[in-house]
This record gives sequence, structure tokens and C-alpha cells, in this order.
Amino acid sequence: MRRISMVLGATALALATASACSSPGAGFTSVQPSLPAVVFGATAPPASQAASSGSCNVNASSARPYAGDDAGSDVAAIKARHSLIVGVAADQYLTGYLGADGAEQGFDIDLAHAIAQSLLGDPNAVRFVVISTAERIPDLQQHIVDMVIDTMTITCDRLTKVGYSAVYYEASQKLLVEKGTKYNGLADLGGKNVCAQTGSTSISLIQKAASKPVAIQVTDISDCLVLLEENKVSGISTDDTILAGLAKQDPNLEVLPAALETEPYGIAVAHGATDLEAYVNGVLAHYEADGGWAASYAHWFVGSLGAANPPSAQYSN
Repeated sequence: MRRISMVLGATALALATASACSSPGAGFTSVQPSLPAVVFGATAPPASQAASSGSCNVNASSARPYAGDDAGSDVAAIKARHSLIVGVAADQYLTGYLGADGAEQGFDIDLAHAIAQSLLGDPNAVRFVVISTAERIPDLQQHIVDMVIDTMTITCDRLTKVGYSAVYYEASQKLLVEKGTKYNGLADLGGKNVCAQTGSTSISLIQKAASKPVAIQVTDISDCLVLLEENKVSGISTDDTILAGLAKQDPNLEVLPAALETEPYGIAVAHGATDLEAYVNGVLAHYEADGGWAASYAHWFVGSLGAANPPSAQYSN
């Protein structure tokens, strides 16, 4: 059952004086870069590249932006509604979380506002639907949301079920442990409990580890943090962007430097929504070129993850 569904309007641009997931007094402002509307002509886009669960190119799975993408049926439906419906997280500090004012904030949330600005001329014309990791694909398939922007890794298996934009961030899957444990990676966690979200790529990585750690599945990543603090698990496995937020909440924890796997993030849309997929790629190209991506990254991640540049866009065609 979905825990929360909400409509957020102008408050999404408000200054948050504290985070619901962080220590009192921490203040953050969601960066809202100004983006020109993406203007296209009148050429219909091609269908997305087919993907099989066995082999695909996750870094180039969707079409280059084409003239006419703003006239497709999926884009037209959003414009007629005058609202973009986006599935997001509410407990992932730094990427997608609820601030003290009740507004969604984070790196992924900034991107949602940029897409709304381009599509509808208003960065606040967004209805955020809070979903769990396991709900992301079903909600797209049932058209409950127009897209999911939720640190969602592009995989060959997922490409058979939903469409994806070009890669907008290249994350690394890592481990979060208590300081002083002398763990260096999954090889040191054989037989020990390691927590991750149900439906995430982290679960399969834990289950396939040669050391045979025990995968503990939870709905929300914040549940993993509670289990680690209660010594019920020995580590948390997920993306470095998410772990950076957890580590900020507890100074007794540390992110291990070794990368277990790369995690290319894409914006997920319904399978077959090729006009929306290509349109989003156009927005991403603008967002990365005009400094919006860099401003958002600097605000949310540079202190935890160091300097980074947006990934070079690759397309199936």
C-alpha cells in the first residue's frame, strides 16, 4: 500500500530551515535553474530500442531528441492536464526527501522541476507521488505517474518493462558500515546481515556475493538505517548518493570507498512513451548545458562525493 501521496505546489521552491531526515537546524534550498522551453518541429520520433533481459546498452537505451517530440500523444496529455505527475522518494536525504515545510527536496527533485518548467512553463506544475522502490515499475505500467525520478538504475531487465531517458547521473553502489568495524567490502560480510530495499539492484548484488552475506529486504532505505543503528544488520548496500545522505545523519557511520557496481540513473517512463522519453532527453541536454545540473550537484553532493560532471549523453540512434 502506498504510504503517502501528495500535491506540492509553490512550496517546492521554499527555503527549508530544517530537514525531516537530518539534525535540527540544517537548512537547504532546492535549486531551481531557469530553463528555456524545448522547442521542436514536426518530425515524428522513432520507436525506442528494444531491450532484452540478457543484453542491451544501458548507457544508450533511448532515442536522441527529435523535432516533433513536443507534439506526441504522451507529452500532449501532460500539457492538457497542466500538471506533471512524478514518482519520487520521500526518505532519501539529498536525492529526494521531505523538508520541514513538507516540500520535496533533493537532486532528483530539482530535475523534476526543470522538466515541468520546460513542459508547462512553470517549475511548480508538478504533483509528486511518493512511491517505494518496488512500486516504481507497476506505477508506470498502470499510468499512475508520468515518470519516475528516484535514483532509478537503468538495467536490461527493467528496459523490457519501462522506457528510460539518457543517463543523468552515474552512481556507484557501495556499503555503509559503522566506523571502526574494519570491513572493506562484501567479502568481509559473509554470513552477516546486509540491508537493502526490496526491488533494488542492491539485493541481487548481495545475493550473488561469493562470501554469502544475508540480504535483508526493507521497503524504505530509512528502515535500513534504523536496523544498522540497532546492530541488527552489519551494513547497508545501495548507491553512493543515498549512502551519503545516510552518513550525514549519523556521524558514527562511514561509506566504504570500494565501488561494488556502477549504477547509471535514468528517468523512467511508461514503456512505449517514446515521445516523452525523447522530450526528456532534450530537457536533460539543456539542463546539463546551461549549468542547471552542475548547480544542483554542487548544492547537494559536492561536499560528500566530491566534484563531478554530468555524464556524456548517448542515444540508441
